[in-house]
Amino acid sequence: QRLACMGKMVDRSTSSVCLELGPHEFSIGGRAFEREDFRLKSASGHNLECSHFSLAEPSEDDPGQQDSRPPRPCVLYLHGCSSSRLEVLDVLHKLLPHQLDVFCMDFAGSGLSGGDYVSLGHYEEKDLGVAIRHLRKSGRVTSIGLWGRSMGASTAILRASKD
Repeated sequence: QRLACMGKMVDRSTSSVCLELGPHEFSIGGRAFEREDFRLKSASGHNLECSHFSLAEPSEDDPGQQDSRPPRPCVLYLHGCSSSRLEVLDVLHKLLPHQLDVFCMDFAGSGLSGGDYVSLGHYEEKDLGVAIRHLRKSGRVTSIGLWGRSMGASTAILRASKD
């Protein structure tokens, strides 16, 4: 009976999360920032909904020009169980003004990402590996720091032991 109860705790098949991350362009302390939303594919084939927050690039004469922002350190924020990347809104105002990018994602089985279950860190560590590989390949970051809350913290510890 206890295991059945625990199984229900991590079953996300009936949860519906509506994320309101705000406008794609915003300011903090008079400085302009932007958010880019996109999907990555998890190792198990689920879509992972992601957001990358960064200092807005100054407008140039050629709006079609390649991203010319210098790479910056990036904090990869990892949400807790029964939550989503929406948690990142609580820390953006603390991180972005310090020349840090912030990346967050909904783990598989959470938020708007695919999947029905969470594993309290085991499979989320693999999702985190996908995000880290993406950031390293992007050329947009110089270093990556992990900030996790609850399940996100255990996920960070599991990943740090491998990377």
